Amino acid sequence: MARARTPPASFYTDATQLAREFESALARSWQYVGHTGQLRAHGDYFTTRIGREPLLFVRDGEIVRGYFNVCRHRAGPLAQGCGHAARIVCRYHGWSYSLQGQLLRAPEMEGTQNFDTAEVHLVPVQVHVWGPLIFAALDREVPPFERYHAGLAGECAPFHLDRMQHVLSRDYPVASNWKVYVDNFLEGYHVPLVHPSLNREIDYKSYVTALAPNRVLQHAPVRSDTASLYRQPAGEPDASYYWIFPNIMLNLYEHQLQINVVIPEGIDRTIVRFEWFALDAGPERALDPHFGELLKFTELVQSEDAAICEAVQANLQSRAYRPGPYSPVRETGVHWFHRLMLQR
Repeated sequence: MARARTPPASFYTDATQLAREFESALARSWQYVGHTGQLRAHGDYFTTRIGREPLLFVRDGEIVRGYFNVCRHRAGPLAQGCGHAARIVCRYHGWSYSLQGQLLRAPEMEGTQNFDTAEVHLVPVQVHVWGPLIFAALDREVPPFERYHAGLAGECAPFHLDRMQHVLSRDYPVASNWKVYVDNFLEGYHVPLVHPSLNREIDYKSYVTALAPNRVLQHAPVRSDTASLYRQPAGEPDASYYWIFPNIMLNLYEHQLQINVVIPEGIDRTIVRFEWFALDAGPERALDPHFGELLKFTELVQSEDAAICEAVQANLQSRAYRPGPYSPVRETGVHWFHRLMLQR
């Protein structure tokens, strides 16, 4: 790392780079797609996207199933939005499928040669449910979640994700490349200057970054002298801030989880989706005064991060920018992310 140099500007500004990254990184990793509160009963479903790929998720008894939201006939949408259904019925020509993805009926297809409904199935995606979180992998070659993120569930067990419920969601636009935002998350180097309020809450000198395959863990203890907001619940580990390759953050603290998904919308346009979960509490947690204070503080930190990322994105297009060194003390996480992207 002491000899390494940061990527060229094209890593963040070349439009063709984004298309390559979708195929090499986003489509070949586990992506957060929703939560189990959206699929409470048999037949409940919701739709979403990973990049340009339309997806459908449905509860089939105790199983959450995922499919490309594309009919096997002429690419009609199988579902829109969210709802409840006993069968999946295409919104274009009415082909219907079981919740297991088997074609049940294709209206007015009599006389078609070499057409057997028993041989027609929806195209599935891999699905993994972890506590209230639903992940999906588009590529069948992606290893199982437990192997791809080996040991992660065990590390997070003291936070009791299995007992957490969804509280609320918010989207924040950021006018930067998605990797600029990930870079920023992966180091505390900028905290003293960019986040003065956060710097008063955490002990920057004790900031720790730990690397593992496909993830980075960061944490710092709460300051005993100047912290006024953060608390340390009895029996809970120190706050843990995980990044899992390539674009997901798990922030665990004060009996809650905040998951951030960094969604590329263009070479210099990103949506950062924040979703909050709380231990043994659902939407009512948003009424708690302390949670409200934490929410306002998160929005302050997010606005500071967005502003610095947007400034960096603009400066990456300057003729003055050149690749430079990493800080071996503070930027090990950033370097690890760049190495993983280069490997892909």
